Amino acid sequence: MTTEIPTIDQLLELAHKLPREQRGQLISRLVLELATEALPAQPPMTPDQARAALDEIREHFRAQGPVSPSLSEQLERDRQARDASLRGEALAEVQAAG
Repeated sequence: MTTEIPTIDQLLELAHKLPREQRGQLISRLVLELATEALPAQPPMTPDQARAALDEIREHFRAQGPVSPSLSEQLERDRQARDASLRGEALAEVQAAG
């Protein structure tokens, strides 16, 4: 027993026979199904490919130059803000005092 796959036109003809609400439900289900289908997996990188990709990333960030504030400066600012918050002080008061 073989079952033929219906054509798009046949499916549309059947869908148009459904009440409007059920057509909306059909569309929603199809969209959800298409959106959640797994993408084809990429083959894993070899160690040499991974090192080359990491080198490219490092070079990209090196070309960006230094950032301001630096990570250590930002960390210090965040610590001051946290400490001021824990003491119930405004950060501007702490910065003005120190």
